[in-house]
Amino acid sequence: MFKKNLGKLGEKIARQYYQSLGWKVLIQNFYTRYGELDLVLEKNQKILIVEVKTRNNTNFGFGEESVSNKKIKNLKAAWQIFKMKNKITINCDLEICVIEIKNKKAKIYRFYL
Repeated sequence: MFKKNLGKLGEKIARQYYQSLGWKVLIQNFYTRYGELDLVLEKNQKILIVEVKTRNNTNFGFGEESVSNKKIKNLKAAWQIFKMKNKITINCDLEICVIEIKNKKAKIYRFYL
């Protein structure tokens, strides 16, 4: 149960962080057979898919290290399902990023295009 609560706290911090930068939350915790979209955000005709990794320590590595090429492929597939189910037809740039939350502070590791 602790792990689930830690993940929810990390997602809340990430959501608040991006909202403070002017990003609009389209959805949080969208589940598909390809996995979960933690956060999907929109700003200035750009869609940002945020994979949130919350850590208390580095015993299981850094957040960036836990996102493989397969995970990125699955995030893109989950985005396509979200678009189809919600009849989203906007043609915009898509970025995927990993944000690590450690000690309630956000650190963006990398953007994937």
